Amino acid sequence: MKISLLKKSIFVLAITLLSNITIAQNASLTVFDEVLFYDGYAGLVDEADLYEPMPANVLRHSNSNYAVKLTDTQLDAFGNKMTAEITLGAACDNYDRIARVYLAFVPKGATTYNQSAVDRIEIGRYITPFMNKNITPTGVPFAFVMDNVSEIFHDTALRSSFDIWVELDIFGVPYAAQTQVAGCAGRIDTFYGTLTFDSVTDSNQTYTDPNFTKTLACNENLNNYNATDVPGETTKIIDFTLTQTVENVTLYLITSNHGANAGGEEYKRREHFVYLNDNLIYEYVPGGKSCEPYRQYNTQGNGIYSPSPQTTRSWLSFNNWCPGDVIPNREVYLGTLPAGQHTIKLDVPDAIFVNQEGYIPVSMYLQNRLSSQEICKDPTAFEILGKTAISIDLDWIENGVSDTWEILYGKTNLYTDETIVDANNNGNTGVTVSGLLNFTPYDFFVRSKCSSPENSNWVGPVRTRTLLSVEANDFFGFSFYPNPVKETLSLKASTNIDLIEITDISGKRILSEKINSMSSEVALPTISNGIYFMKVTMQGRSNVFKFVKE
Repeated sequence: MKISLLKKSIFVLAITLLSNITIAQNASLTVFDEVLFYDGYAGLVDEADLYEPMPANVLRHSNSNYAVKLTDTQLDAFGNKMTAEITLGAACDNYDRIARVYLAFVPKGATTYNQSAVDRIEIGRYITPFMNKNITPTGVPFAFVMDNVSEIFHDTALRSSFDIWVELDIFGVPYAAQTQVAGCAGRIDTFYGTLTFDSVTDSNQTYTDPNFTKTLACNENLNNYNATDVPGETTKIIDFTLTQTVENVTLYLITSNHGANAGGEEYKRREHFVYLNDNLIYEYVPGGKSCEPYRQYNTQGNGIYSPSPQTTRSWLSFNNWCPGDVIPNREVYLGTLPAGQHTIKLDVPDAIFVNQEGYIPVSMYLQNRLSSQEICKDPTAFEILGKTAISIDLDWIENGVSDTWEILYGKTNLYTDETIVDANNNGNTGVTVSGLLNFTPYDFFVRSKCSSPENSNWVGPVRTRTLLSVEANDFFGFSFYPNPVKETLSLKASTNIDLIEITDISGKRILSEKINSMSSEVALPTISNGIYFMKVTMQGRSNVFKFVKE
């Protein structure tokens, strides 16, 4: 059993019991309403050439990035509990792309702005599915809980100097759809986008200190070949200065791994490490979930969603994100940061970037407000404590408040073999998985179970092989002799021996023979001298035995 590392935050958010919460003042604002986006690689389409009229309040930075300034009246109307809801509609891009929502802080009264000259924060990232506009569903919803953004909207000190602009960024390319999707020949439109902020006011959710927001990085690429702060390594280092002490600081972090070439980072799940002032404060591996719930939105044939549903283990073997799903807004509680110099470092030490292709877009900002999104924290320190020929002892650290967990396991590299078992140990971590095959390699994953349907991501795999058992009376009275053997191996058991399979030490199968008898003689005159393993199957159970041929 390991002790939970749930931090006792000194931050107290004034929320009473649910029965006492007062909710009022609903406010909903649709910032973008089915606006049409165009070829992200092309120059800005002239107003006269747009396929559909663009609302007058929309500033087009590019074909894939539009902005709208929020008025004081709109900002004042928002409640302090907020969600952002995005609907993506299919046009003439049938591939998976990156889409985002940003806030830009623009000098008061400006009617346009240079994005590189103002502070911006990314508040949401999601991946478009493979959509064919002629096949339903032709739209996909995305949602983010972001009470902290409402606090930015109500930051009067910020608003005294800056207007707040909302950017909807949906990158798309129409070239494949022009030949693959009926009705897209010659067209350059890619997606439709709708963004709505919904809010209510909870009178019991209050803060006493003023809002603090600081941009650290906004969509800055990271790799190990031309976008790194440590040559040859995948490392981003951000130095920043605080002019005064700030309490209850949270780091908001968004990353996603991209690179679709053979062996690309898009298909390799890597450990990510976050450091504050050289102290490790957070670690994570992207992915950790099945993408099957999003299959319904991927109506265009593609290489990620195979024609038939895949097992969870299959998805865990490669995917960092799902087309049709959001990228997590990660929250790392930092506590009190004193005035002075600080450094945040993001390190992905195992990233390779084959042929110098691929990147990890990174966004980070600091704020002393919480989003209120439900986060079921991933377990860590998942490890193997012991094993026998038929069982494995596992343990892990719980980082949240969960007292129940699930274990997913199956034979190594056999992704169709998967079993999920509950790990309920009176609230304590640790479990023994039994009923395994002798001398067989297995992969194990663990996840925390939180409020339904929220669970953590699957963490793992940890990989091991069960022990080799040579005890004859453990397995239907099975015995064999002689060992070492020269020409003939004699087998005997108390029940019918169904099948034997003999492999060499490299795993190559040498012999497979159906026995269907309680005893048998197996001739081995042509097998070379050496060490071999014999897998014996009886009544649906298998065991592995080692012998020497001489």
